[in-house]
Amino acid sequence: MSESILLDEIFTVTSVDKQKYQRVSRITGTSAQNDMGLTLDINSQLYPLEQDATFSLQLASNLNSQELKDAADYIMYGKVYRVEEAKDDKISVFISFGGLLMSIEGSHRKLYRLSLEHVYLLLRR
Repeated sequence: MSESILLDEIFTVTSVDKQKYQRVSRITGTSAQNDMGLTLDINSQLYPLEQDATFSLQLASNLNSQELKDAADYIMYGKVYRVEEAKDDKISVFISFGGLLMSIEGSHRKLYRLSLEHVYLLLRR
């Protein structure tokens, strides 16, 4: 794994909420090992996801690698704006991608590299 990759996980979509906005869906999901939870707003016209779909999620500190950019189907740039302790040695990380929000909860061991800084979100099927 490249030094710029802060997190690399596979998630399964558990629900899709398309109620509020025409072009934005709020998805929730769990990681393949069921040790991380995810809530993510995505542009559903550019990258539609349905319930039970699986996708790879990467968070990177930069996009210096052309290989990294070429492998992604959907990329967003955002800022980690809050990190807080959760229960059972877990932490929650909140990221804003220009109004599209993400929260991810998991073990400190997997999320420790995420701090209050800018990140790139890369999704691929």
